[in-house]
Amino acid sequence: MPYSNAAKILETPATIHDVRVPNRFNGPPGSGNGGWSVALLGKHLGPEVEVTLKRPIPLDRDIQVVVNDGFATLMDGDAEIASARSAQLELDVPDPISFAQAAQARATFAGYQAHPFPDCFVCGTGRCCGDGMCLFTGPLDKGIVASSWVPDAEFVTDRAEISPELICAALDCPGAWGLIDRYGLEGPLVLGRMTYRLDRPIYAGERYIVMGWAKGREGRKLFCGNAVYDAEGTLCAAASATWIQLR
Repeated sequence: MPYSNAAKILETPATIHDVRVPNRFNGPPGSGNGGWSVALLGKHLGPEVEVTLKRPIPLDRDIQVVVNDGFATLMDGDAEIASARSAQLELDVPDPISFAQAAQARATFAGYQAHPFPDCFVCGTGRCCGDGMCLFTGPLDKGIVASSWVPDAEFVTDRAEISPELICAALDCPGAWGLIDRYGLEGPLVLGRMTYRLDRPIYAGERYIVMGWAKGREGRKLFCGNAVYDAEGTLCAAASATWIQLR
């Protein structure tokens, strides 16, 4: 439903959290990775959230998360960067594949040949593994991609679980590569909206399967799904996303 978070901030008490997206967690050059930034905002509302990105996410400077009456807003001074609300994810997810199949798909990642954002924290081929996530999703079928994933221990929370930021990052780029595979897109895409659900904890050092798939397009708007499964095929997290093809 339509809402103005900026107006709600003025009307009722709110909690304000200073946050910062370090340069390391970039997506497009000079901007925070979309999935990482989505969780930076959405984790204040719960495990099932819709986040809309409205402006590039500033890197390496203080910005604010404002939480108020079930909504959250990411602010850069007076500018609203992103907004979030609790929302139910409606998404049909594909059957999981094996970890070995996902590892095989990873070897055929299209980004090895051409990548619009080679320094992307999640899928950039210009990042060393350990510095970036190196989540390289290769095609399984037309518009469906997958990769194996073993999360790094440096991203755990106090409970030894992988942070929501890293999980939502894993739910970001794979769907875009599914869209690129399905529609033969040229030129960059940027994340516009993500609705995600975190079902189960994800742990460092464990084996996971990440999948992304194309769902459709309307002009420059493109729609996809993303999912993370454990090695036994249990769904751990899922998201639907809207991407924008830049002119």
